[in-house]
Amino acid sequence: MVLTHSQSRLSRITDNYFDYYFEELKYLLAPLFVYKQGNCHNMTHFASLILRNHGVQHNKVWIFAPTRYQEDSRQTIQLLDPNNISPNGLLNWGFHVALLLEYEERECVFDLFLDSEKALTMAEWLERMQARKFRVEIETPDNYLFYTQASETKKNGLFTGQFFAYEGFCKEQNWLAKGLAINETAVEFYSKNWFHFHYKTLLSADYRLFVGRVNNFECVLRDNKTNKIMTEEFQQKYALLIAKYREVYTQKLEKWTEQVNMYL
Repeated sequence: MVLTHSQSRLSRITDNYFDYYFEELKYLLAPLFVYKQGNCHNMTHFASLILRNHGVQHNKVWIFAPTRYQEDSRQTIQLLDPNNISPNGLLNWGFHVALLLEYEERECVFDLFLDSEKALTMAEWLERMQARKFRVEIETPDNYLFYTQASETKKNGLFTGQFFAYEGFCKEQNWLAKGLAINETAVEFYSKNWFHFHYKTLLSADYRLFVGRVNNFECVLRDNKTNKIMTEEFQQKYALLIAKYREVYTQKLEKWTEQVNMYL
């Protein structure tokens, strides 16, 4: 018996279900996950749209550090930054999200941020977080991000336990493509300036402040604003560099807007 092309493809999928979709997402999402500082919700939502296009059943698994749901806690998920671009060498996540797939009574987490070589079991995924205390929520894939409530001590507010879909304001403002564009721009910045992250130079400290915290990178490139670290003085000092990467970000945004629209 000779298998047709479609039968052959189906055989590859069913025999290696998790591996097949993991490798496809890795290919379509590269190199976004190389930058670990942020936008996990954007990358995961785009991956979810791709799986939905294939008719693959899945959910999202969210993990929250106490700082995002307790007023009196500053505890985050802290992991070593493999790229060494964070100012203190650590990734500090208030929350994280990945895909959760089930097939033939098996369950796997797809998290390219944590492991770009293979899918993880839920136990492995939680262990990788190295968190002493946390809150986990398993949600439908349509839930894009979560609501917060005002807090006396938290600038970003506290998690309410509720989520919202990618529609209305966030869709109109193109949040998804903007997040993907930021990550790819950061990867390009890192690849062009890797020397300053691996060796101590006169630029190392400032470059880590710029790209090593996603809020700073977004503030300058996406929002064209200043903050307590990305001051007017800082941005004047690196005006040519910033202008160059604003152009890079604009190009990436066009690319990812087109890609996202293919799946919405």
